[in-house]
Amino acid sequence: MDCFAARGFRGTTTRDIAARVGLTEAALYRHFPSKEALYAAIVEQKMAAPEWMELVAAASAAGDDRAVFGGLAHALLGSVEDDPSFLRILLYTALEGHERAKPFFDTRVRRLREFLAQYIARRTREGAFRAIDPVLGARAFLGMIMDFVIVREVFQQRDAYPHAREQAAEVFVDLFLDGIRSGGASRD
Repeated sequence: MDCFAARGFRGTTTRDIAARVGLTEAALYRHFPSKEALYAAIVEQKMAAPEWMELVAAASAAGDDRAVFGGLAHALLGSVEDDPSFLRILLYTALEGHERAKPFFDTRVRRLREFLAQYIARRTREGAFRAIDPVLGARAFLGMIMDFVIVREVFQQRDAYPHAREQAAEVFVDLFLDGIRSGGASRD
């Protein structure tokens, strides 16, 4: 993962990977028949992790907005903080025009956006949120988090955002919920 994260899919050779893990290329090929197979195994491992929506299913059913958005913010920030190389890999493969990032996007990111849009639409119908486009609302919430992690992890600007994950999540949730609550009501 470190090799792909540092040089992208095209810029990484099987020789680089073998050297990084202390194997010969021949030994690496005994485990993975190609560089594509190795990359596919990385994506499959990430897709096997529990989906982020599962973490907030009970809060979603109860209409607990703070727990839904806070739980997702903590989970997303934590997943990138715990493994920043995977974000870099996905961005590299998307920029390189590979289809390799598509399965993760289709199975994880798209479903998360749809979940949030449906949640926002439901809470709007219930009168908890003011009328906004739920798809754009979901993207706005995720956009705050993605800006934070991209600046920190891709551009290596941790000093620009020195905040702890918990602090960042709380601020993003407050800003978002205070902006979409019906009647401008805030939690305070």
